[in-house]
Amino acid sequence: MISSSEILHGSILIVDDQTANIILLERILRSAGYDSITSTMEPRKVCELHLKHSYDLILLDLQMPGMDGFQVMQGLQKIETSDYLPVLVITAQPDFKTQALAAGAKDFISKPFEIGEVLSRVRNMLEVRLLQKEVADHKEDNPALSSVIQRNIRKIIQVRLKAAREQSMQDRIANFMTDFSGSMAFFYVHIVWFCVWIFLNTEHAGIAPFDPYPYGLLTMIVSLEAIFLSTFVLISQNLFGKEAERLTDLGLQTSLLAEHELTRVLQMLRAIQHKIGISNDDDRNLADADLEMETRPEDVLAEIERLQRREKSVQQKQFKLG
Repeated sequence: MISSSEILHGSILIVDDQTANIILLERILRSAGYDSITSTMEPRKVCELHLKHSYDLILLDLQMPGMDGFQVMQGLQKIETSDYLPVLVITAQPDFKTQALAAGAKDFISKPFEIGEVLSRVRNMLEVRLLQKEVADHKEDNPALSSVIQRNIRKIIQVRLKAAREQSMQDRIANFMTDFSGSMAFFYVHIVWFCVWIFLNTEHAGIAPFDPYPYGLLTMIVSLEAIFLSTFVLISQNLFGKEAERLTDLGLQTSLLAEHELTRVLQMLRAIQHKIGISNDDDRNLADADLEMETRPEDVLAEIERLQRREKSVQQKQFKLG
């Protein structure tokens, strides 16, 4: 089932040659909570944009100069990988509605716009589109894994791919150099390089040595290379450290939320026990009371620090006595 949050995050493209219509539709959609909206006044760019971003919904005006909506839909059908064309046409001509549906559009909005009609039709089409994409994504799922695990795996992969796309050019260069320097190809290149260098600087090559033994020039080049590679590795480690810190924060928040929810469940069960007159033995009551206490992160950290200080003090005393 598609949640309301997923629908509101659906990607929408508005195509209209009138600036006023685009502004009005954007205001209507954003006021309803939709947060991924783009627009264009150039119908010839729609196919290129859809091929790049794969929009969940395209609001398409039929009457535009240069290239009308019917021609745009013909181009979209050639690049759309699924049988579902996510087009919601915009028209003020009742006669165009049937033609638009026959051309591949799934629904239509009449001009002038009615807020209720716009929001209901956009929501319905986005829900159908997202359900269709979800079914396609789950065709090859492993039946041994639950749908929750499959969804979580996809979310993690999407987060990592998004982080990779948002990297700057310098970060990508650093990651590439780090990956290459840690590969066997890097090792083979250097073996060939050193062998050729040494051979060219011997009398067997038939040329005057330009870096005779002990190969001072080669040593300098390799030293400079080591400095630059070390810098690239440190940059990559910093990037990995930031990503690991984000995942650690996510794991901590999830654990705290799970602990909070379990505490509330135990408290609810205790209230139900009192209500229906069920009692536990003393040991069980003590254990339940401990579990029902809210665990605060600052208390846990303070206790860890206290025990570490005590252990360190004990070790120091033992060292002095020894």
